[in-house]
Amino acid sequence: MNPATVAFLRSAYKEYYFKKADSMEFPPEIQSREFGYIPFGGSMIRHLSFRSSGEAIVELVRQAPSSAYCSNARYTAPTLPVEEKGWLGAELIFDIDATDIPTACKKSHDIWYCESCHSKGKLPKPPACPACKGVLQEFHGTCDECLEAARQHALRVVDFLTKDFGASADAIRTYFSGSRGYHLHVFDARFDPLDQQGRAEIAEYIRGSSLPASNTIWASLRRTPPNSEDLRGWTRRIAAAVGYVPGEASQRKSVAQAIASQAARIDSSVTTDIHRVFRLAGTLHGTSGMLKMRVDSSDDFDPTADPVVLSDRPVRIQVSFFPAFKMKGETFGPYKSESVSVPTYAAIGILTRGLAEVS
Repeated sequence: MNPATVAFLRSAYKEYYFKKADSMEFPPEIQSREFGYIPFGGSMIRHLSFRSSGEAIVELVRQAPSSAYCSNARYTAPTLPVEEKGWLGAELIFDIDATDIPTACKKSHDIWYCESCHSKGKLPKPPACPACKGVLQEFHGTCDECLEAARQHALRVVDFLTKDFGASADAIRTYFSGSRGYHLHVFDARFDPLDQQGRAEIAEYIRGSSLPASNTIWASLRRTPPNSEDLRGWTRRIAAAVGYVPGEASQRKSVAQAIASQAARIDSSVTTDIHRVFRLAGTLHGTSGMLKMRVDSSDDFDPTADPVVLSDRPVRIQVSFFPAFKMKGETFGPYKSESVSVPTYAAIGILTRGLAEVS
């Protein structure tokens, strides 16, 4: 990024934080959390600590960073190196990203592009650009189909937590990530002491990745009536979905389908990391410019409009390449080697990916 682009991005983010500082949402026991941020054009700064939300807000408004983060863990000394922090426990967190969900729409908006000549093609990308042998990058777009799939998988996680793990719905906070998916924060003290292994077991259960083979599950179901009160967890879920299916091959297929229709595509590495810092709720995403925001009623939420909170002031940018995308009901692009005037909120995602500069 050139200096003018960095200055524009910082100004846009600072304006929002100055006017909407109350949008930031802090977890309890803020003084025991680790904070961090990424400045525009810089690298991650971690191991920060604040005594109050007011102190944190002042610093974030002053810095106007690309991204702001907070740990789900609590520590006795959050500013020290990880091995010296004194881990006290951490909330359980789940991450669902539309990129990880196999939807048919990806064929239309996930592409590779060349940094040099801006050629493009469908994924998977070849080793080098077929036209100029240049370096290739991947672009993962979004559309209503994959964003809706991400929402459905977030709802599946809530269903597992409430029905299989006994969590209260009030203890689960669902957030749009600000980009392509959802984060679920679970404020249930029963989960806080869990180590990485315990969290991995929960993640594997919700993903359905630790289940026996389909024929083994079917054999178990044949010995127990589908409506038996003895059925628990995945066995109950599969029995309710499958019912009676004649033929061994059909039985195995129906079990596999029952699992696929209920398992949630969560990022296990996120759930198991007990020292991770997560995007602070109520702050702007570093590449999209959209807000990580609480979703109280997912049925009424539009992920291409509701989190779009930056200014609509027009800015002229010189775009080297960018596929078409939709924000606030309007389609922008595709662009290639051209100067365009777009609203600030639409310019952010192009500029932060290094595919344009402020003219």
